[in-house]
Amino acid sequence: MLTLVTTWISERIITVTTMAVVAVAAVPTTLVVVGQSQATVTIQQEQHQQQVTLRAAVKKSGDSAITRLTTAEQGCTVQLNQTIANAHVAPGQVQSQLARAKTQLHGSVAPLIAAIQHHEDEFAHLEVVTPDEEQNEEHEINAIVLIALGQGQTPGTITVTCQTVTLVIQQVIQVIVLQQQVHVVKPSSEGDDD
Repeated sequence: MLTLVTTWISERIITVTTMAVVAVAAVPTTLVVVGQSQATVTIQQEQHQQQVTLRAAVKKSGDSAITRLTTAEQGCTVQLNQTIANAHVAPGQVQSQLARAKTQLHGSVAPLIAAIQHHEDEFAHLEVVTPDEEQNEEHEINAIVLIALGQGQTPGTITVTCQTVTLVIQQVIQVIVLQQQVHVVKPSSEGDDD
């Protein structure tokens, strides 16, 4: 009877050991699956944050360029107003030329601002953006600014237009001075020997 009990105990221990191995093998597999899904979510969040950061960088660059262009336009407008003030001419006399000059100036700035806004909008609607695309967009925006404002000794569109407009205003304002000459004629007397 002793052998029968020993056999039964040894079979029971083997069965318990087998169950323990199955349970241990199942636990790490479950952890790995959970770990992979968390890593995927983390990577997706990082990619989304990078997309937001790249879009924000292009938006900031574009808004800065628009501010520079608007400031340049305002500077030219101030220059035009000062030209009129320094000419000592009533503004009503050159009002139509001044309005035309301001329209011409704004006409040179508005398309450049629209181009920058177009680049910002296109970039904002891309599904996936990369750092290379962000750099390309910033280069495009900087190229527009260089065309508008120039660099160093190279004049830009706004500068040239402002100078041209100022010259037009200066040509319109002319001061004409008339001089009259008075000739005094002495009557001559014929018999006077003095």
